[in-house]
Amino acid sequence: MTSHEKNPADLEERLSYIHSKTAKDVDGYTEAKSPRDLEGGVLAEGGALDLFSREAFALYIQYGAVGVMYGILPALRYPIFNIYL
Repeated sequence: MTSHEKNPADLEERLSYIHSKTAKDVDGYTEAKSPRDLEGGVLAEGGALDLFSREAFALYIQYGAVGVMYGILPALRYPIFNIYL
């Protein structure tokens, strides 16, 4: 991205029509798009999480805490600042 000397407001050079008509490698991103080391769509080792396990309850509590932070606390601005104070 080089700037033009005539017009400093232009931030980048435009590519020519010939440059955009060149053939692109169709299989260029095959390895990045679909890695081969993941089997069956599994992202982490281990089985499914038990819904009544300690880790699952920790996730539920975290989800509820985020809901409180983003839902209840912003709704308390009006009653606290306009009515109480």
